[in-house]
Amino acid sequence: MDLSQVRAVIFDFDGTLADTRIDFGEMRRRIYALIQGWNLWEEGMGENRYVLEVIDAARARLDGDAQAAARFAAEAAQALVDVEMETVADANPYAGVPEALARLHRHGYRLGIITRNCRACVEHFLARHPLPHEVLLTRDDIAEVKPDPRHLLAALECLGVGPTEAVMVGDHRSDIECALAAGSIGVGVHHTGTTAEQFAELGALASYPDVASFVATLLEG
Repeated sequence: MDLSQVRAVIFDFDGTLADTRIDFGEMRRRIYALIQGWNLWEEGMGENRYVLEVIDAARARLDGDAQAAARFAAEAAQALVDVEMETVADANPYAGVPEALARLHRHGYRLGIITRNCRACVEHFLARHPLPHEVLLTRDDIAEVKPDPRHLLAALECLGVGPTEAVMVGDHRSDIECALAAGSIGVGVHHTGTTAEQFAELGALASYPDVASFVATLLEG
């Protein structure tokens, strides 16, 4: 598998296209406080889990009470949105991102965005900073979010592109894990500090300083 086969490019949002600088530590603190306030906390609940999965684990403890589970889920969802929306109003695309995606679009690549962020946050950003894309799948649109490969596969199904013809670009291990589990190419960008060595260990085909550098390689290589 190499980049010459690629027909579609799917991007992560936070830390890849957009410099949102979400305070994920604060997000986790608020969710942990909420779980504890509901008396749902268990020892080790937060270990080796993303925050969405921590919420799912806590909600599972309310399976015998559908109404309570729904209330907890709504409160947790609002806590996440509150943190995300605090920073998105001032967020900007990384340098070269709008131009890079416009180049891909002109060359006929199918473009998508998949993110664990909420739709309201991403749409607020895109209203101020339009970026070419044909499909956007947030955590509000699909139950199985990355690193689950179904997140990427759902986007590719919308585009009518097979996984072996797609590359997933992201700044985090979950992006690479999602890509490889789906049977696609994983490519890293270093915007948020993941190193070339770390991406290589995860199985990324390659990694680049930024999205613009990757697009230049794809189009000119």
